[in-house]
Amino acid sequence: MLRIVMLPVLGLSCMSDVFQRIAEERGWDGAKSFANIPLSEAHGEEEKMRIESVIEWHELMKRLREPFESITNTIDEGLEHVAILLQLVPTPKRRSVDEENNASISKPGEKGFSAIYDRRAIEFLESKKEMLRAWCAMHDIELPGDFFDNPDSKDFKAPPWMNHASLSNDRKRLRRQLFMCLYMEFLLFNTAQRVGELMLHAEELRASGKLGKNRLIVPGYKRLRKWVKWSLASREGEAHDDQQIDTETNNMNVYLGEAYKQKKDPEHLPPANAWERASDLLRAVAHFLASPASNFGARVACATLSIAIVGYLRDTQAFATTQRIFWAQIMISISMNPSAGQSLRNFVLRILGTFVFMLLSWVAYYIVDGETAGVLVFYFIFLHLGVYIILKRPEILPVGMIGQITITLILGCELQVRQIGVEVATSNGQAYYPIYILAPIRLATVCGGLFLAWIWTVFPYPITEHSQLRQGLGRSLYLLANYYSGVHESVRMRLRGGEGDITLKDSPGYQLDKARQKVYSKCSTVLTGLRTQASFVKFDIPIGGKFPRERYQAIISQMQSALDFMVLISLASSAFNDLQQLDDRGHGSEWLANFRRLVSDAHVTSETITTLLALMSASVSNGSALPPYLRVPEPYQLTQRLDEMDKDILSVRHIAEPGYSSFAVIQIGTKCMLDDLRKILTGVKELVGELDFSYHVVSTANTSREDSV
Repeated sequence: MLRIVMLPVLGLSCMSDVFQRIAEERGWDGAKSFANIPLSEAHGEEEKMRIESVIEWHELMKRLREPFESITNTIDEGLEHVAILLQLVPTPKRRSVDEENNASISKPGEKGFSAIYDRRAIEFLESKKEMLRAWCAMHDIELPGDFFDNPDSKDFKAPPWMNHASLSNDRKRLRRQLFMCLYMEFLLFNTAQRVGELMLHAEELRASGKLGKNRLIVPGYKRLRKWVKWSLASREGEAHDDQQIDTETNNMNVYLGEAYKQKKDPEHLPPANAWERASDLLRAVAHFLASPASNFGARVACATLSIAIVGYLRDTQAFATTQRIFWAQIMISISMNPSAGQSLRNFVLRILGTFVFMLLSWVAYYIVDGETAGVLVFYFIFLHLGVYIILKRPEILPVGMIGQITITLILGCELQVRQIGVEVATSNGQAYYPIYILAPIRLATVCGGLFLAWIWTVFPYPITEHSQLRQGLGRSLYLLANYYSGVHESVRMRLRGGEGDITLKDSPGYQLDKARQKVYSKCSTVLTGLRTQASFVKFDIPIGGKFPRERYQAIISQMQSALDFMVLISLASSAFNDLQQLDDRGHGSEWLANFRRLVSDAHVTSETITTLLALMSASVSNGSALPPYLRVPEPYQLTQRLDEMDKDILSVRHIAEPGYSSFAVIQIGTKCMLDDLRKILTGVKELVGELDFSYHVVSTANTSREDSV
């Protein structure tokens, strides 16, 4: 439920980005402000047009401020209502009987607030007509007072610019301005609708009585069945293809799907007889031993044995036990990570945590002169400092974890000797040292163990963050292609009215929506992991040329932006399915029927984008150059096509239609998404290059190019 609320909010957060793109497209300098410059001071036609646009937007925002502020406050109150019902915030103080009798409006958390919320949302939807009327008046379009009640039978006075061609600058600019107004209105109303659904869900939970008692929350049957099925399923080959990042705060493992896992073997046909199937198992064993996980396990084993061998030799066996060398052995086995940069960062944090809590152990012991009761009190306080770090600063989680172990070992050994005596405490071969000596020994063993772990992380060859980040970028491009494919099919199905009843599990719309949400979750998780992984690159030891970290981060940001606009396109197209249900009940719109008829053969989205993203994924993953002449498809000029097919379909008569706003959001989202894809393609070309099959005729007199074919 929270996710469906966040989707339209995500679109609203892109508003500033959309305006910035429009300014860049027109070549406007963002550093220079024209907010308070009168039109008479314009220098040239370009500045005059910009000042006019600023004045128009200021006037529009004055008209939109009141309804937008009203719906924003309503949404805030709706979220407050949900928080009160779910007992996430304190229940407001009850009003007295007199106050309740005098009050005509329910407040959040009170019965009847949902009805008031719905009424305010409908009022905002009705205010759209006033906004559109103000926009028309601003651009010299004179409308009758009851124009939007029956626009097909009413006449209006059109200004000269409406008679220009559909590709004229004036019409394109003003239509874009109208689309931006409808964009904001659509997303605000959609947010209000989603919050209303969340309120109903919270009220149902409260009515069921589940919130009125304490109970153990356990996974349901379906969730347990999925976990068991996932754990028992074959994971062969996924070690190569999954995105796995261990940041000491979470472990992210995303299964990318059968299309990414199952690859054709160019050297072997599928086994056809018993011998081929049996011998194929030998290949599976070889693949397992050659997997990255197996190689990393061998590194950890070698690193651990490099110090454990001290305990197996006759001359050093007693020394290893007496001086607690096994502490270093344990640190190696629990601290190593596959990548060099991440390992170095965690090693530094563990050493820092050990040093700080070594000092705290001295404080806890000597500040009370070694009295057991006082030591335990300070031990309790300092132990929870580690818990605080784990909960509040997860990015430095190793400090909190190693710190708790350090202070427990140092103080525990001292108090143990005091309780059972030196003779019994040293019967296992470990020597007794006072706390001021034992604490530095602990620090020394940790440093020694981590140093050996770091050596085996970079020997015989390092697994750098660079290669992992590149592989992760390729996987995320694949997921982006997968998600766009789902969005493409959803938009096409919704525009044609073939989604069916999405409440039925066997309907095409339900199945497609479920698959799309699953891929979106994976894509968001992988991009979050990539941003985390990119932060570890600075801990890699630089060898050779500098790693293009900024370029990778720019591509990741552009992919996140493209994903956001894909989500926005999917969200806007869902409104056509809602309108289709009204149409099925006999309350549909003639404009919507005509619109569906005209776009039935139009390609609002393009399969070329899926192909392009898949090619970029393969090139980045394999480190190979892109094929030549790759281009991002131009935005489908649907408005121009619709004007050519039916000049009235997008006229002023229909701008108040519910589907018109959805169409405007799809147009804006598609254009911004394609802009992001162009930037991604440019960035990928800079990373892996582009094949060049051109032939050049070079003069024998000099090495300069004379001609090319």
